[in-house]
Amino acid sequence: MTMTLTKEEVEKRVALLKRLKVTLAQQREKFQTYMKVLDAEKASIEAEAVDNLRAQVQMEEELVVDIHAIQRVIDPLEAVLHQAYQGSSDHEVTELRQSLDTLIHQVQEKSQENRSLLSRSMEAVSREIVRLRPQVRGRNPYAAHRPGTSMVDITT
Repeated sequence: MTMTLTKEEVEKRVALLKRLKVTLAQQREKFQTYMKVLDAEKASIEAEAVDNLRAQVQMEEELVVDIHAIQRVIDPLEAVLHQAYQGSSDHEVTELRQSLDTLIHQVQEKSQENRSLLSRSMEAVSREIVRLRPQVRGRNPYAAHRPGTSMVDITT
């Protein structure tokens, strides 16, 4: 069964495909930036640069918000494309989607690696704090309990 499309339908499909390609490319760029931030976070964790890490985590949070916003555009576009044009696919869109999926997987792995590295670093700091904490063994017998204030009568 061959389906012929009118000029208007072809234009709509082309516009939809262009919009989807642009949006997928934006999403890929955001994930590439996210990978760079994760690499910088790893370096900051290893160098114990807390201020740098704090700034990078803030950037990461902003990127996640942007990624979710773009994803909210991609999902309906893909749904409309699949519903309206079943069985047809664009090679560029498929490549962009595969590239994006690979990048998402890499980001998830890098994020997990950074979480475990940060967890180990926090455990080491916690052990160091415990080690540096003075050991309390009870009261010093030579330090007798003295009242804090006393009254002296100076009237004669």
